[in-house]
Amino acid sequence: MQKVIRSKTYIFEGELPEEISSLLEKWGRLVKRGEVAAYSIESGEMRMRKVADGPTYSVRRIYVEPACGCLLEIDERRDFEENKVSYSIYSKTLCPQHQA
Repeated sequence: MQKVIRSKTYIFEGELPEEISSLLEKWGRLVKRGEVAAYSIESGEMRMRKVADGPTYSVRRIYVEPACGCLLEIDERRDFEENKVSYSIYSKTLCPQHQA
């Protein structure tokens, strides 16, 4: 059984792409300090689980599910050789309210 973590807050440790930042700001509070950003969802939940693991990297999927019905899946890739964390959108489903 895979471990799933549920939370209302998450710390992003690398550079967030602009598309991810703008979506997160619609559903909660995003505070950026350099490459680190703290995110708190207002209503709904966030879940995280590991989807890939290797000797030099790990990939964790972050599910952001606000109460409105949207779903954003973000992949967090940690490269241990380059000591780098990067984020990309895996999947995005927007409710009618946020499609505009």
